[in-house]
Amino acid sequence: MKILIIIPVFNEENNIEKCIDSILHQTYKVSNIILVNDGSTDKTLEKINFLSKKYKNVKSYDLKNSLSKPLPGKKIIKAFNYGLSKNKLKYDFIGKFDGDLILPKNYFEILINEFKINNKLGLASGVIASMVNEKWLIENMYDKDHVRGGIKFYSREAFKEINGLKESIGWDTLDEMQLKYFRYEIKVFKNIITKQIRKTGDRYMKKKYLNQGKVMYLLGYDVFLALVGSIKFSLKERSLMPFLKSIFSYFYCLVTNEKKIVNDKLANFIKNFRYKRIKEKLALISKI
Repeated sequence: MKILIIIPVFNEENNIEKCIDSILHQTYKVSNIILVNDGSTDKTLEKINFLSKKYKNVKSYDLKNSLSKPLPGKKIIKAFNYGLSKNKLKYDFIGKFDGDLILPKNYFEILINEFKINNKLGLASGVIASMVNEKWLIENMYDKDHVRGGIKFYSREAFKEINGLKESIGWDTLDEMQLKYFRYEIKVFKNIITKQIRKTGDRYMKKKYLNQGKVMYLLGYDVFLALVGSIKFSLKERSLMPFLKSIFSYFYCLVTNEKKIVNDKLANFIKNFRYKRIKEKLALISKI
């Protein structure tokens, strides 16, 4: 089975070689790696060009018209799709990875075996650990079954079913909702730990909750679901500000009638899915 990995890179001159080394030395070999320079201002382009000359299955490209602003989702998926347009491999699995990751040697071997066991598995990953106070700590995510945007690994069939990745903020939730809509399963395997060298989302953290509010609107959340989501953000951060920012952003999109990234059928599916999750959690709480 052939694996295609596409890695958009922005200012990763200090990390990309370590990342590629961890991918090339897997127990299950990767067929092709496509690196796309996404407007880097350091020596990333030189580094990926060097890697493409050093390894036959590594290709490097420079996205000339990269978006100048670090727009969450749209910028990185534009680079990913550019890399995909250059691909000539008939792959069985496709991954979108970040350039600051170090994968364990058996990462793909474990995932491929899981895909073989479960033919409804459409998207899978391990977990990400970041360095905190000189210790590798696994990230604490809101949704334990959510596959982080930097380690997406799809079966070819599932990837084609959702028509690839959308160049928009919220793409990494949209893809999962689409997969669930088409009855694919999504799995996060806690025993596969990937190390992330650079702290998550450094460029986007200032607008994190404004973006979260916008995503809820774009995915078709109603007002109640947006309120619940915003409350969760504040409870996690133990601050009122995440609630205020996310709910303001949601209502701003609502008032300005911003175009959503889902059709009515998918929006209804997402709302029903979220309400079902809320009921399940309330049922668990009532048993305590």
